[in-house]
Amino acid sequence: MAKKKIRLGLIGCGGNMRGAHVPRIKEDGQVELVCVMDTDESQARALMERWGREVAYYTDFRKMIRNERLDALMISSPHATHYEQAKFGLEHDLHVLVEKPLTTSLTHSKVLITLAKKRQRILLVSYQRHYYAPHKYARELIQQGTIGAIRGVVAYVTQNWQGVRGWRLIPELSGGGMFLDTGSHLVAATLWLIGLMPVEVSAFVDNAGMAVDINAVVNVRFKGGAFGTLNTFGNAGLHDEQIAIHGDKGCIVFHLHQWRIASVLVNGEPIKIPARVKEEAPDAAFFRLIRNGGQGYELPYFALAVAQVSEAAYQSASQKRPVQVAR
Repeated sequence: MAKKKIRLGLIGCGGNMRGAHVPRIKEDGQVELVCVMDTDESQARALMERWGREVAYYTDFRKMIRNERLDALMISSPHATHYEQAKFGLEHDLHVLVEKPLTTSLTHSKVLITLAKKRQRILLVSYQRHYYAPHKYARELIQQGTIGAIRGVVAYVTQNWQGVRGWRLIPELSGGGMFLDTGSHLVAATLWLIGLMPVEVSAFVDNAGMAVDINAVVNVRFKGGAFGTLNTFGNAGLHDEQIAIHGDKGCIVFHLHQWRIASVLVNGEPIKIPARVKEEAPDAAFFRLIRNGGQGYELPYFALAVAQVSEAAYQSASQKRPVQVAR
């Protein structure tokens, strides 16, 4: 059976949209790129060249959404602009995929999730780790009690932010530094995997001479008594990442290196993934969910937990004391 065609608009035409999302859109084969929006026309033209043909170009996302007949929207813009762009799309009954983080505010994240539920639209955050087969299956194992009651989590991600330029270093546009950016992947994956509610955060942050945080050590107390650390180091040499989840019956340890999964161990042995557990990109999941009417879709409530931990971490670092997580 032929796939249903999806009419798509893009907001933000930078390197991430061109290099990551456009190839995935092409791969689907039945997504029609109708229009793009960016305040920098050269970025939009570069994206059209990558796509292979010209499409309608806008500098105003509101005008684009009002003028064009669309089914869905993809957003890869500065973090601080996600909220108003996603909200406007949902208000016009579009399905929306947003690059991480969902928003820079707990309040704004709540509004978007409530709106998506009310409008019965798909709202997806582009966290790749949620769609890796080992992560999907490990979450199943944790939910089934394979490692027992979770007692502690130790997680970190490293990256070299020396070459980072542009809006990511401007607090008003980024909302934060390494912890809210690359660190958001780590926080989201950890909270999604363990499914525990954060209740208190104590954090140390170092800007390393920049306008945004580069290094952060974030300690979390979860409801039920488990503890965790979520650490980001942005002045390291390269990417390395680990999530170690320890229960009273065993442990699961993820190791990623240079953006690839190096190993996933369950009680010291390589994870054995059933053939039924399929891996896909967030974009493919987005298109699949649109086409099947949302079958198997989960509202991104974990994004609220990400916002809770992020807000509390920055508040704790600023006030130099533990902070209760806002609800």
